[in-house]
Amino acid sequence: MPTEAEEQPILVGSVARPHGLKGEVVVDVLSEAPERFAPGKSMTARPKAGAPRGVKVASARPFGNRLLVRFEGYATREDALTLHGADLTVARGETAPKAEGRLYRFELLGLRVRSREGADLGEVADVFATGSNDVYVVRGPAGELLLPALASVILEIDVDRGVMLVEVPPGLRD
Repeated sequence: MPTEAEEQPILVGSVARPHGLKGEVVVDVLSEAPERFAPGKSMTARPKAGAPRGVKVASARPFGNRLLVRFEGYATREDALTLHGADLTVARGETAPKAEGRLYRFELLGLRVRSREGADLGEVADVFATGSNDVYVVRGPAGELLLPALASVILEIDVDRGVMLVEVPPGLRD
């Protein structure tokens, strides 16, 4: 029987809008697993209004840096409209283990961030990619802090304890 942590929903995509007349939707993919949207894969659609419901991918194809996805049972534009704005999730237990030293975005969100000196800087509110490295958005008592995901800045990440230890580069907090 899955544990509560394994059942925690993990965001893998978001439905931006319907596309065309045959039930396709534009999906912003938030998963690092390219097979997540392969035909036959199941997930939960969590619309802004209404109850969550299970959906199964019927087809998916590239659409710029997004995907065009059609879910089984969604054959018209009107069907697709019911998914507009929905978050697409899977149970945490369905995520594959990452390579040693690598973490999923969802494992970083919510971590308490402390400086080497012990100051509480807040918590990781978002993670975004740049050309060369990720950036962790930390929100706390002193406002927002953008920390580059570099070994010289991110000293330690302890997911089990929910803490990230950092060395804030000079001038970054001024």
